[in-house]
Amino acid sequence: MNEIDAKLSEAIAQEIETFDQMAQRFKNKEIPEEKFKRYRLQNGIYGQRQPGHQMVRVKIPSGLLNAAQLRCLADISTQYSQGYGHVTTRQDIQFHYVELNDVKQVMTVLSEVGLSTREACGNTVRNVTACHRAGICPTELFDVTAISEKVAYFLLWNPINQDLPRKFKISFSGCTSECGLAAIHDLGFIATSRHINGRQELGFKVFIGGGLGSHPKLALPYNDFVPIDHVLPLCEATLQLFDTHGNRRNKSKARMKFVIEKWGMEKFQNTLGTLLAEVLASDKVFPELPKPSLKEKAELLTEIPNTNGDDNTPFQLWARTNLIPQGDDSFAVQIKLPLGDITATQFRGLADLSEQFSTKGARTTHQQNIILNRIATADLSNFYTALEAIGLAGAGAERVVDVMACPGSDTCQLALTNSMGVGGAINAKLANELPMYDDLEGLRIRISGCPNSCGHHHIAGIGLHGIAKKVNGVLTPHYQLHLGGGLNAETPTLGKSKIKLPAKNMPSAVLALIRLFRSERQREENFNAFVERFGREAIGEKLAVFSDLAPQEEQPDLYWDWKEDNKVFSLDEIGPGECSGTVIDMIEYGLRMAKETIENAQQSADKNNYAEAATRIKEAILLDARALLYTYGTDSPHDDQILKEFQQKLVEQAVLSERFECFTSELGKWADFGETAETVEPFLEEGVAFVKECQDGYDRMDSKMKIRKKS
Repeated sequence: MNEIDAKLSEAIAQEIETFDQMAQRFKNKEIPEEKFKRYRLQNGIYGQRQPGHQMVRVKIPSGLLNAAQLRCLADISTQYSQGYGHVTTRQDIQFHYVELNDVKQVMTVLSEVGLSTREACGNTVRNVTACHRAGICPTELFDVTAISEKVAYFLLWNPINQDLPRKFKISFSGCTSECGLAAIHDLGFIATSRHINGRQELGFKVFIGGGLGSHPKLALPYNDFVPIDHVLPLCEATLQLFDTHGNRRNKSKARMKFVIEKWGMEKFQNTLGTLLAEVLASDKVFPELPKPSLKEKAELLTEIPNTNGDDNTPFQLWARTNLIPQGDDSFAVQIKLPLGDITATQFRGLADLSEQFSTKGARTTHQQNIILNRIATADLSNFYTALEAIGLAGAGAERVVDVMACPGSDTCQLALTNSMGVGGAINAKLANELPMYDDLEGLRIRISGCPNSCGHHHIAGIGLHGIAKKVNGVLTPHYQLHLGGGLNAETPTLGKSKIKLPAKNMPSAVLALIRLFRSERQREENFNAFVERFGREAIGEKLAVFSDLAPQEEQPDLYWDWKEDNKVFSLDEIGPGECSGTVIDMIEYGLRMAKETIENAQQSADKNNYAEAATRIKEAILLDARALLYTYGTDSPHDDQILKEFQQKLVEQAVLSERFECFTSELGKWADFGETAETVEPFLEEGVAFVKECQDGYDRMDSKMKIRKKS
């Protein structure tokens, strides 16, 4: 039994039994929901939008899967889910609509093939990922796979990893092409080397403090060279720092990137350097990491075949876009999974193909696809035919027609919109009207159903995140466009834009944007360079035609979300985030501070200090607004965004009185308020009423953290 199998045997068996006991106690009402929630998250089990159902996330270090594991995943999707799984942007696979009573059996069958859900969720080190081209990339310095796996299993069940302030993400890349996405990780390792006394030493350039979400930040360079035998000590020292100094009160500020933001990089580096020195000087013995070999560059990569001389046959299109040449008369094949979904039949089919054609098994990717390696050139035609038989021969992997999306409002409690629905519609629109896409290489479309960026919309050339906005007085699903994002080791970029368009118009708008790029681009100009030159404002003007909708009475379907026909769009089904135990603390803290602040405002007004009173009134209103928005999983550093969200989620939904609409429309003009008794005292009266009504609203919050409307 190897190290991985041993670690995933006895410990997992005990973990599974304990989980089942906790689940039974929860069902018997012997323990509160919040206590069970924390435990199930630690074991990779999420709640979902549909009450009584769970999402099970399978942790797959470096994305590696063998045939037996693929068949196990097929069985789970058939017996316990809805017949399919979903590949995530962390190379995991997750299953939705799993009954709580079935979770024990799902965990058991996973353990039998060396897989686990442990620490796939919760405030832990999430799945340690690696570049999906590791071992086959022609530009990599060395294969990072073995090191990535060793790090993953060192941290699994590690005591330092069990109760972090927030989730923590680690990735490994083999070269500066940055397919491992180091720039958006808490710890990102990129293979590099240095020469000492004429000898080349392999190691990693380390980036630290990246992350997306509603406050995206790119990782910063920490060290240009970390020796391989310092990787585990650095991971431990960084986790110690985060465990000690991460913000446990405010989950929206709890990621490690906010420690760096608060301290500055110099203090962070000095503190981490001291901790690392202490770890290295201690008597702790770390497992030895594999010593990779410097990869020899292939002199001549295998040429992509053209079997019949026609460059535009389905086979040749697939070969041009989905094959990764290797230097031994073979190819790696990237298999495009539409929106990351894969059926039970496809799981089994890939298991068979991996045994028949590949010598390296399968690998999930950050792009929500699967790669099979070492497919001989002579086998490509038969391999393609076999993929056709299971519906996985689509061309365009990692191209514009390979849209990525999070699960969205299909299952996620925090999603505002149906990202899978609009993603499918965009895929269909592009497939029908944009058949040739060779000139769009490098352009990706990524979609999230809310600002949290599970679909990585910030790092796409065209990124979308779901929002709600009124059109013709009707609350309607929309998307905000983020343009010009992308990652590489030298110039990572977050997409930016303020363009907001209705969900039902997004497929046509995306197609129009691509056509605009094609018609206006300069020679050899890529999409992101075009965005910077042409300008986001000018692009917004070109797309403004898509912001309008016909009146609802004429075309009601335009006001529905994708995949939700005949359903009035609302935010009523949005639930709390899965860290809601701490959310309650955050809400109560905000309400308490708002009450104290409005009392201070009254005291200032009593002393005729109206400037101070006006400032305190504004602070109190924002404290309350932020506090109640936590129940919707919403936060923002921007006051105007908080007010807009508060208007949409609480005032427009009649949770609070319409009398407070003036705050969302007028507080953006606070600088214009006078500082006299005549202007401030009415404002103070409204502020006092606002604070009281927010507290009353919180008192009406039910066990599911939904604030009931006033009776």
